[in-house]
Amino acid sequence: MDEGAFGRAAQERAIAEVEAEMARLCELLAEGLAMGVDEGREMVGGAMSEFLVEFFDLARAEGSRPGVKAMITLPLLVHGAETGEPGPAMPVAVLHLLWWASARYLHDLTGVAGAPSPGGAAAGGRVLTALAVGGQLPGRLIAGLPACAAVRAALADELSRSWVDAVDGRLRDLTERAPNATPESVLRGYEGRAGAPYAMAAASAARLAGAVDHRVAGWRAYGRALGVLRRLADDQRDLASGRYEDLAAGTATFLLVHLLAELPPARRREALALHAAARHSASARAEMASWMLDEEVAESYAASLAPLIDRAHGLLDMLGGDPGCVRELHRVVDGTVGHLPGLPLAVA
Repeated sequence: MDEGAFGRAAQERAIAEVEAEMARLCELLAEGLAMGVDEGREMVGGAMSEFLVEFFDLARAEGSRPGVKAMITLPLLVHGAETGEPGPAMPVAVLHLLWWASARYLHDLTGVAGAPSPGGAAAGGRVLTALAVGGQLPGRLIAGLPACAAVRAALADELSRSWVDAVDGRLRDLTERAPNATPESVLRGYEGRAGAPYAMAAASAARLAGAVDHRVAGWRAYGRALGVLRRLADDQRDLASGRYEDLAAGTATFLLVHLLAELPPARRREALALHAAARHSASARAEMASWMLDEEVAESYAASLAPLIDRAHGLLDMLGGDPGCVRELHRVVDGTVGHLPGLPLAVA
């Protein structure tokens, strides 16, 4: 496979095919819900329709497109690295996208300002839709794969592992507070919440390709490392865009914890007070963001991220495989870290 065999045009075609397949699956699910009780049909079917509109609008949005592209192309490129053929991993790309669609719905119901009341019909519909999209559709997809029973069981195991690890990461995210957080504890949460689904996608593609166990483990580690980098980039995007969702939620992000560790005691206390006020004050959020986006902070933050970036590239170098796909996977890492402060990378 030469360098251009899965270049940008081929990737865009693959993304369009995956999105079309995902829409088809969700429409089938919505139709299936029509066979249920009238009240459930109205509630869940309405949530499904809302989901279809919201998710695909998000997927096509300019700021989200690189993230969706990475979700889809990761398993294709891993399968290509193992076999020279990315195409057979298309079902895994669909699984990965369904995972994130479901996770987004669940995230909006946990710790997000303006979320529907947990006891309300709207929240109930979203929970049921998330369970169907993230659990039942992937299960049906895996069961229908033209693969042996052992491979299908391994894919189901990867999917289950990703959800357990991600729930652990989200719980850490919800309960860990800035005064007690450490860079290590934050990264552990990121490995679950963001690293787990990328680990699942990479490992599942490797299993579908027939990779031996130690290579599957290597691809799982690469996926997890990439997912952590994507979460770090999302943190940065939240600040740069002015949304400040993490500040409003009181989330102890890696950048915040890094800033706190760099400050002398008196300034640290000031920063913690400002961070606490940011949950309820727009002006406090803007001021806290300016602290976090300071040039000196960005420089030291970039240095702290270098080992994480080196690990992702190092895993790829160790795994090897089809040269064209491996080069593209390196570009996925570079494209992700190009959004991080202090790392103005020019991505090919």
